[in-house]
Amino acid sequence: VDAVAFLCSVAWIAAAARELTECLAAIGDAVGASPASLSVTVLAIGNSLGDLATDVATARSGQPTMAVAACFSGPLFNMAVGLGGSFAIATWRRGGGGGGPPPSGTHRHPGGGPLPLAAHPTVAIGFGFLIAGLVATAALVPMRGYVVTRGHGFGLIALYATYMACAVAVEVLTDGGGGG
Repeated sequence: VDAVAFLCSVAWIAAAARELTECLAAIGDAVGASPASLSVTVLAIGNSLGDLATDVATARSGQPTMAVAACFSGPLFNMAVGLGGSFAIATWRRGGGGGGPPPSGTHRHPGGGPLPLAAHPTVAIGFGFLIAGLVATAALVPMRGYVVTRGHGFGLIALYATYMACAVAVEVLTDGGGGG
């Protein structure tokens, strides 16, 4: 019974996520915003609010190590399992017999066709800022004897604010950034 309840919960969450994604895309079409710009703002912030509340509550309850571990483990799970699973399912559904040659630089596997992704400058900028934050944290925290300072926290917040400013600038200067 518990397994059925869990699977039903997952199905409802998936249905709600699909609807929210469609609503966000419709709003983007209505206001002329690209899907990438909506993803790095509205979707990213909305997706992270639950983690933020949980991490803050965990740290304030005297478990900062658990909060840090959750802060890195949650996004890692989303990237590895969320994207990995989604890409595996999407390419499997595409099948291998899509007709015509695969896109340049890709190879069609018998179990599924390649999944082309739209290139968008905001995504590349996001990768750069993500790597900068991870490298800075991975270098500074051990150097300080695994003690995190308020300055490091403010530095990471400033890094995110800079990223958002760059993402908005790219969106405005490129009229939607292309890759739509």
